[in-house]
Amino acid sequence: MTVELPEIPPHWAFPSPPRAIVWLALFIAFMLTGAALTLMTWPKGEPTGSAWFWTRLLVFPALAWCVAFGLRLHYYDEETDRLRAEQEALEADRIQAVEFAREPLAVLGSAYLCAMGAYGVASSIANEKQSALKARVPRPHAEAVRHTALASIDDEAAGGRYRALFLALLGELDDVLNDLPQRIPFDVRLQVPADTDRETLLETWKRCWEQLGYPQTSASLLDVAQGLMATDEWLDIKGGPALEKLRLFVAVQLYEDPPENSAEAGVALLLGWAPLAERLQLRSVALLHRPVESAPAEFAESIPTALLWGGVSAEEIKGVWQAGLTGQDKPSLVRGATDLGLQVAGEAAHKGVHDIDLALGKPGAASGWLAVALATEHAWQSGEPQMIAAREHALSLAVVRPTAPANEMEMEQ
Repeated sequence: MTVELPEIPPHWAFPSPPRAIVWLALFIAFMLTGAALTLMTWPKGEPTGSAWFWTRLLVFPALAWCVAFGLRLHYYDEETDRLRAEQEALEADRIQAVEFAREPLAVLGSAYLCAMGAYGVASSIANEKQSALKARVPRPHAEAVRHTALASIDDEAAGGRYRALFLALLGELDDVLNDLPQRIPFDVRLQVPADTDRETLLETWKRCWEQLGYPQTSASLLDVAQGLMATDEWLDIKGGPALEKLRLFVAVQLYEDPPENSAEAGVALLLGWAPLAERLQLRSVALLHRPVESAPAEFAESIPTALLWGGVSAEEIKGVWQAGLTGQDKPSLVRGATDLGLQVAGEAAHKGVHDIDLALGKPGAASGWLAVALATEHAWQSGEPQMIAAREHALSLAVVRPTAPANEMEMEQ
């Protein structure tokens, strides 16, 4: 669910205060009118030196003017107080909504596997501009197809490539998973390609989990159409066990017949509600902020919103990691980012924009989560905030921020 910020009008129509020149003119008008009415209606033969005559001549007009001025001043004070109270309430609601939307998820563990390896791929793409995407024969006697594949998990005899990929990802996270507190709610969300037997792959995952001896936990399928926006749904929860928990997101993409410009990849991200992770003193490598769903025509609004949720300015973003974007998405994203002041998009050859599709091919069902994993790795290594732009069913934008200064991270590496 999108967090709706209260709309604060840029200009408030506060009433103008009473103008001295106007009310001075009105005072003269009241006095003249009162004097004229008194003289025209005063009975003939009645003495004009009485107190009643002077009361009608001077006091009543002055009192009438005072009443009119008092009512005008009362309206001004009441309307100004009302508008100020409304303004303060809207500003307070906006601050509260922004604080709620800025609550991040802590990245407690990250593992990925792609054709370029299982570590250091972010640096290879961002700093060295490496690419593994090239034409290759997917199997004997087949035509060459431009793609990348996971040759390291060709383990058909052991129960299939998905099983081998699941075991490889769990192996990378073994230390982190074994150190998790036992009493904290924990579950697994598995995202697999829509054209596979999803229930069978879920059962394969469960058997891999049991094989490695981890405590029994709930595992369910994550719709490919939801993807990264599952974190938005999680962060929408106001409190309780449904919010204060740990969750392992796993996304995999393998092919029997790889299409042109495709990539095989697997990702596992262990996330936790950040205040919970801090309270339990769990070490996090980065913070993943609430994603924003967008269309190319909406980048002028969605990019600032993603930056606002991430608590960073456009100038602080040092890299944009994009995956699964269409030919229409990419120029619109660069144009929108440049217009909004993102330095990475305005540099020569857009060297701060890191295109996973060009380096590896399109990772399909793993697009969004692979972008998160690589952005997390680069944020952790560089100590600089990163932005993600990934298309699964829809296009999502999000900010990843490191949790420690770069020099501390280098020492930990």
